[in-house]
Amino acid sequence: MKHILIAFFGLVAGFASAAEPLNTVCPISGKPANPAITSNYSKTVAVCCNRCKAQFTAAPKGYLSNILAATSGQCPLSKKKSDPAITVTYARQVAFADAASKATFDAAPDKHIKEVRQ
Repeated sequence: MKHILIAFFGLVAGFASAAEPLNTVCPISGKPANPAITSNYSKTVAVCCNRCKAQFTAAPKGYLSNILAATSGQCPLSKKKSDPAITVTYARQVAFADAASKATFDAAPDKHIKEVRQ
């Protein structure tokens, strides 16, 4: 049973490493981030086509500014009319130095997400 649990946690850790690594600096205070104090950020927008979806999927962080500036009905990548059936989601887990910094971020996540660094 012990070996099964170790294998399971190793498998879960492998999936976690595929996502963006947890930031080490708090985006609010600039102090070292505590990995035990986190928030999940997510923003979904419609794009115009599967080609834009594939471009976003290949490098989501590169399109974060486009996603944040997206206007309803317009693809944030091509600026063409978006198709509500085709969406992309920018998501990441963010770590903070303290609970107050987390609360500040959670109150206005779109305002602070670009400050997240490794």
